Amino acid sequence: MLRKIKPSEIERIHEKTLYVLEHVGVDFEHDEIIELFKKHGARTDGYRVYLDRTMVEKACSTLQRSFSLRTPFEELKIGEGGVAISSASGCRNILRDGKYYPATAKDYIMARKLDATSPLINLSSSPLMYISEFPQDRADLIKGALALKYSKHPVIMSCFGKKDAEDTIRLARDFYDTDEGYYCIGVGNVISPLYYNGDDVEAITAYNKRNLPVVIACCSSPGMTSPITLGGTLIVNNAEVLAGVVMTQLVNPGCPVVYGNTTFTSNMRAAETISWGPEVDVFIHYAKSMADFYGLPYRGGGSLSPAKELDFENGAESALCLQATMDAGTDFIFHAFGEMDSLNCFSFEKYVLDEEILSSMKSIQNRDLFSDEMLALESIADVGPRGNYLTEEDTVEMYSDEIYFPRLFNVGGFKSWEAEGCPSVFAKARAAVEKRLASYQLPEYTPRQKKILDDILQGIDD
Repeated sequence: MLRKIKPSEIERIHEKTLYVLEHVGVDFEHDEIIELFKKHGARTDGYRVYLDRTMVEKACSTLQRSFSLRTPFEELKIGEGGVAISSASGCRNILRDGKYYPATAKDYIMARKLDATSPLINLSSSPLMYISEFPQDRADLIKGALALKYSKHPVIMSCFGKKDAEDTIRLARDFYDTDEGYYCIGVGNVISPLYYNGDDVEAITAYNKRNLPVVIACCSSPGMTSPITLGGTLIVNNAEVLAGVVMTQLVNPGCPVVYGNTTFTSNMRAAETISWGPEVDVFIHYAKSMADFYGLPYRGGGSLSPAKELDFENGAESALCLQATMDAGTDFIFHAFGEMDSLNCFSFEKYVLDEEILSSMKSIQNRDLFSDEMLALESIADVGPRGNYLTEEDTVEMYSDEIYFPRLFNVGGFKSWEAEGCPSVFAKARAAVEKRLASYQLPEYTPRQKKILDDILQGIDD
């Protein structure tokens, strides 16, 4: 980000947020939660809750800077150096041969297989796609079972209402045969501006009551569901998330919570939400700074793009957003791969191209550039002026680790590319997808675990 965030700006956002919470308030459309706020001294008016500084500070005193998801198969730390990466959530369409098609069960399973074989994904997203062919009263449970079946990564379970949250939490608990520790996570939402409906409250608190971690994420559009100014949007967003964080700590002090921000930008000429623009870079960095201020892990960013095709726009926006995500030090990267058209569409080819972008960024992350070995002083002395390093021992031994070489981008000379048949990046991405899917192997589970999944997936999974 070109701007440098100042401590005084973070303090100002916090102070103005406290003003909004105390004098404007936040709506929680849930009688039980209203009574809980009242019990702890909050002023209320119907479903409107007004939070004062003392209540906010007391809630923040019980927050965790990091936590770990633990299953019988894997452990994933989130926060304080631990980074969760999850692919997609919520898309309805698939881009196939340049056209949009409704996502199918087959598409969902293919994406699950890509997640399981990705060198970067470490957290499965069961919300992944909307699948109309799944029975709607069981759709989230089915997706949770498919997420468990095709990957041994920890899982994001449903957070779209009390029943779906409780059903999928129970599925994870039974499958892992545990009721201890943090064995799954939910991603909850606030409706901008400043409103938690009853379903969202019940879904979020379903995790809190079981001492399971949950993300509280806002998603506003400047000029439509938040102020047109970036500063005003940052304050409203922070108030929305902070109010939800306070709620979680009233329900269960110390329960892990992640500060989330998915605020996009806007096309005010058509009153449309756009998933990427320079404003989103600002939101990512300042939201991360606010999460740090409160001592919370941060969820945000991804490979966001409003583009409708796999073209220059798509690649540029995805790369810029991933760069902002990495530069901010994001702890929980959602929507990491494959989504486009402002989260409305998923592309398998974009998935592996996004992987390529993030792989290149991670290849230089956290390197020790200035150890004695990395300074290469002996090599510099051996070669001297007017020499070259092609045959140096360091070059031969280290070039494949030191210099990132993309698998899918055409970075060689024109003659080499021509000799290969002039392959397009899109064609190479499609071939990579097909190879990954062909090599996929199902995880091995116990008969008890298989039965749990089979009972849910009867007639769904082939």
